[in-house]
Amino acid sequence: MFIQVLSYGIMIGAIYGLVGSGLALMFGVMKYLNIAHGTFIMLGGYASYWLFTLWGLDPFKSIPLVLLIMFTMGIVVYKIVFSPLVKVFHVGERIQNSMLITFGLLLIIDNTVTWLWTSDVRSITTSYTGSTFRLYSVNLPYNSLIGFGLALLALLCLHLIINNTYYGKSIRATTQDWEGATLMGINVDYTYLISSGVTFALSGVAGIVIATSYSITPSGGLEWLLKAMIVLVLAGEGKTKGILAAGLFLGVVEAVGVSLVGSAYREVFGLLAFILVLLFRPQGLFTER
Repeated sequence: MFIQVLSYGIMIGAIYGLVGSGLALMFGVMKYLNIAHGTFIMLGGYASYWLFTLWGLDPFKSIPLVLLIMFTMGIVVYKIVFSPLVKVFHVGERIQNSMLITFGLLLIIDNTVTWLWTSDVRSITTSYTGSTFRLYSVNLPYNSLIGFGLALLALLCLHLIINNTYYGKSIRATTQDWEGATLMGINVDYTYLISSGVTFALSGVAGIVIATSYSITPSGGLEWLLKAMIVLVLAGEGKTKGILAAGLFLGVVEAVGVSLVGSAYREVFGLLAFILVLLFRPQGLFTER
């Protein structure tokens, strides 16, 4: 029973890491706190859902198309919404302004999606939905296994890009000191632009996993925004390095809590971990002081 609970916590934890990675990347690089992050995850789920419903395209085969759609959306949103904030030099003002702007964006998108597609709960049901793979005494759902592998792959690609490419070097330099990076010849605005596109692409992948393993609604992004915020705090302010470990930690804590007291108190354990970390280790569990 413990191994079954642990395996469930690890699989959902990897998804939490994927959900939090986009928020951590945008906050770490640009110091923008995107309150609409969960809403864009839902849009990625809707894109995959309609590709499956209208064209019969398997959700995991639609990943390249959804990535392209969401990356383009990230570029457009940055140009229209985020680029004026580059002129705000003070970090506190930049965070505050980005919160206000993206909160308004959240309301606009949620109401538009409700108007277009109603507020019905939707999910993607494929031929392998509900099927499980038995490993010794542990039952592993195929959807969760695929989502787990996809989350690991996306986070691995993000890690390799940040640590082994020129773009990754520009991200690290901009994160440490954007003014110094500008003096060294790095195009900070271009770095922000691509980072926004990558953030939205990660949101699209998370939306596909959520649409296949859980469900999507126009207002469902708030729940996943909360998960992303908790993971962001657990990993450390704007740190993508410990984002997977933070997601796994949150997933295991919730899974163990649910097995002990029931699913009605799932959110309590995540919020309790969130509060304790803020009180006793505000720099995050996986960063040095």
